[in-house]
Amino acid sequence: MQPLNLIEAAEFLDMNAEVLRRQAKAGKVPGRKTGKKWRFILEHLADWVSNSYASNGRELRVIDGFKQTNEDKKCQSTNAMKRGGLNSPHQTEHEYNNLLGLK
Repeated sequence: MQPLNLIEAAEFLDMNAEVLRRQAKAGKVPGRKTGKKWRFILEHLADWVSNSYASNGRELRVIDGFKQTNEDKKCQSTNAMKRGGLNSPHQTEHEYNNLLGLK
């Protein structure tokens, strides 16, 4: 495991050090800020470049091989008597009053 500073990591990636710092701060590039300095691991950067490094939102991706039928894919709300949607404030107030038994 070979640690790199910001300049070394930028040279390895052939990119501007300030751009690398911003991307690392945003979590787009694997790196950590220790104190006032950014530190990178060469192997992590190589994995990131080859797109095998897990990015945000991909860590918990699970595929189980279970095949769903069309019956399994139905939304639970398909049996609803009334479909939702945008209502005017007057219509919403009228429905609310009816539910409460108000005139």
